[in-house]
Amino acid sequence: MLAKRRTVVGLLAIFAAALLFGIAQMLAASLPKELSKSHSADPFAHGKWPFSPPTRPAVPEVRNKALVRNPIDAFVLHALEAKGLAANSEAEKLTLLRRVTFDLTGLPPTPEEQAAFVADTSTDAYEKVVDRLLASPRYGERWAQHWLDVVRYAETDGFKEDAHRPNAYKYRDYVIRSLNADLPYDRFIRQQLAGDELEPDNPDAVVATGYCRLYPDEYNAADVRQRRQEILDDVTDATGLVFLGLTMGCAQCHNHKFDAILQTDYYRLQAFFTPMLPREDLSDATRSQREEFVKKQAAWDKATAEIRAQIEKLVGPVREKARSDALEKFDADTAKAFRAPAAERTAAQQQIAYQVAKYVRTIEAGAVGKLTNSTRSWRSSIRSNRRRCRR
Repeated sequence: MLAKRRTVVGLLAIFAAALLFGIAQMLAASLPKELSKSHSADPFAHGKWPFSPPTRPAVPEVRNKALVRNPIDAFVLHALEAKGLAANSEAEKLTLLRRVTFDLTGLPPTPEEQAAFVADTSTDAYEKVVDRLLASPRYGERWAQHWLDVVRYAETDGFKEDAHRPNAYKYRDYVIRSLNADLPYDRFIRQQLAGDELEPDNPDAVVATGYCRLYPDEYNAADVRQRRQEILDDVTDATGLVFLGLTMGCAQCHNHKFDAILQTDYYRLQAFFTPMLPREDLSDATRSQREEFVKKQAAWDKATAEIRAQIEKLVGPVREKARSDALEKFDADTAKAFRAPAAERTAAQQQIAYQVAKYVRTIEAGAVGKLTNSTRSWRSSIRSNRRRCRR
């Protein structure tokens, strides 16, 4: 439990400062030459850049040594004594229990827990309470809220459509599991930024990359390129806030006026996310589960080939007409990228096609839903047969 206790004590500080050393070094490396004039009075200059290896300060001497139970107490008490202040009296046991229970689980202690703590006169009574709370699933649920707030987690897209994100909860649950499992923080970061590349056979790592899809999104926007750039800006800004504790957004347009962040640094960081292409075909199943699914899917495809052909003959022309109508909203290059065969698209066309796909699918589904009653009845009977094939 010791490792997890250290995680609790330093969680917020770690979230704000222990981060992405490669990015911090990248920023620091560009600091001296390019900022020597415009940031000559900057507090980050001349070796004061905050992303430096931590040093252990000497524990200060205090007058009232009886109050010092650990080095942190000495630092707090030293600051109080320097201002002529005294420490508060020690909290009562029930007050202490309420504080730590609310802090770690977000819930009050039960009457039974209160009675047990008051009755426990052992010297490690408090430590046992902390261990119990850290072992509770409620710990991860409570502290995941802080992380989810920072990464701007939401289960809808935002904007006027505010479309539902049916699988967003998997990322939320990943964060909860990671905290309860005491996942090392460096691995926690890597999984969210590139888990599908680093651990492709780990379902949790694949789900973790949901961090890169938490941006607000207006899927029916007409200007696809502007929408793409706004997404990249959001991911870049969020990464600076989440992993560096810095507001980097100002550097979109100019060198930061107060922090030592160059506009070129901002886009160097964004370049890591520019090739990003969301995927709908990845599964959080294990390798054996995926292999089993492929076998069953192949058998189902064979059994339903004739039925699916009938359905396609019925709805294909309707879907194609709806697709053509939907693509009229976009410019010629965007429509061309969407219509190009997937295997022949350039990298840029792949990104454009993805941006357009959700809007087009929505229009297609609406058109198919408007089939005549007799046609819908025939289609429903065919689909019923297809479901029997699946069983």
